[in-house]
Amino acid sequence: MIREFRGKRPVVHSAAIIDSTALVMGNVVIEEGATIWPHALLRADEARIVVKKNACILDKAFVEAPRNTIIGERSLISHGAIVHGSIIGNDVLVGMGAIVMEVEVGSKSMVAAGSVVREDVEPGVVVAGVPAKKIRDVSEDDMKMLEKMRGELAEKAAYLK
Repeated sequence: MIREFRGKRPVVHSAAIIDSTALVMGNVVIEEGATIWPHALLRADEARIVVKKNACILDKAFVEAPRNTIIGERSLISHGAIVHGSIIGNDVLVGMGAIVMEVEVGSKSMVAAGSVVREDVEPGVVVAGVPAKKIRDVSEDDMKMLEKMRGELAEKAAYLK
């Protein structure tokens, strides 16, 4: 569902896909090829959310904008993850149930499932834990796995229409 909030209505590219059970409200921009999956919630009642090209917000993820929030190109926000007022770089994986709060996550980084991120994450690293800390650099295999996931999700996204 696309919902206006205080006179601000989401702007959705015609080539984006939003599941009918998702809620997108307020000052939200969804760019070309982005996919918003079942029961995801994007709420921009204070600042703005921009979901860049080919980004993916999976089932039951929550993206909120107490300040400007960006989900970078080709980034994947996994099931049940929360992104609160953060800037997510390009080609980032935010794992299932992770919480990312008012930080910047550098491009080509990964946030492990269940992690709580309260400090900026440099590009190209894997962080994990509560609070999240760097555990290693992102590998070539990690990036291949993310690319494979994106391809599979792009194929499945056609069923969301």
